[in-house]
Amino acid sequence: MKILKFPILFLSLFTFSTAGLSQLVQPPAGMEFGLRTKFNSTFIRNNNISEIRCDVDVKKDGDRIRDSYRVDVYHFYDNGDLKMISHINQKLRDTSITFFEYTNGRLECEVKNDAAGMFSYCYEYDTAGRPVVLRYGRAERYSSLTASLDRSVGTDITAENYDYKSYENQLHSTLHNSTGRPYLKEIRYYDENQYLIKYLKTYIMSSGRLEEIYAYNDRGWLSEKTVSDGENPYTLQYDYDEVGNLLEERKLVNEEVVYRTEYVYVGKNMHLKAELKREEENQLIVITTYEYKYRN
Repeated sequence: MKILKFPILFLSLFTFSTAGLSQLVQPPAGMEFGLRTKFNSTFIRNNNISEIRCDVDVKKDGDRIRDSYRVDVYHFYDNGDLKMISHINQKLRDTSITFFEYTNGRLECEVKNDAAGMFSYCYEYDTAGRPVVLRYGRAERYSSLTASLDRSVGTDITAENYDYKSYENQLHSTLHNSTGRPYLKEIRYYDENQYLIKYLKTYIMSSGRLEEIYAYNDRGWLSEKTVSDGENPYTLQYDYDEVGNLLEERKLVNEEVVYRTEYVYVGKNMHLKAELKREEENQLIVITTYEYKYRN
């Protein structure tokens, strides 16, 4: 049943009661270390959510809402950590998955599938929680979901290593390839309050680079991210309610809005009800609605 027939500005008409509730949607952040998931694991655990299903519809200007036959399903462990994401194309009858495993509260491995089988990225960390080793492995499709983690079944392909140097309000990291040669450098810049204010990534051999600059609002939430790779600069802007629930994201190119996404919440429990993404160039609204399953 299609229940979302309201305009994109619908969200601004409502005031929500949010006292005492944390955010379901993770507030945006800069390029920090670690897995950055869409949903807040504390909220997931406290509300006994086991699964979130996201159904995607589209609406062209002047047309009715149409099914895109795309579904994303998020599965969670009992502690609220993300367990698996299933991306389902119902029209093609195809599903891609990403499976997550953790050790001591840190992401140990993420496993994905493709036409050739299963592959994994696994991480080792230093005492500060920063990744120091990244391993890539593969297993054949007929193997189990986590076969690429089992070295007796799968095959280790490469292992890359990070090293770090700290300076005043800066952290420099270098990624070395499987032969030990450096090929990627990153610098993270922090202000006096340890807010990340700039991220710079450069490839040593090609001089390719990515730069992100961050600004924050009075509550310390990320309000703007400016991204530049030398060719396609853009800016992302974010608005929140009084307790940090994300209300709107805008992407601007040359100061013109390319898309705008609004987040619609259920007032009684602040569960996300829908996302409405307006793509200006395509004159299209992408409508994502959310359903929840709970643990007994």
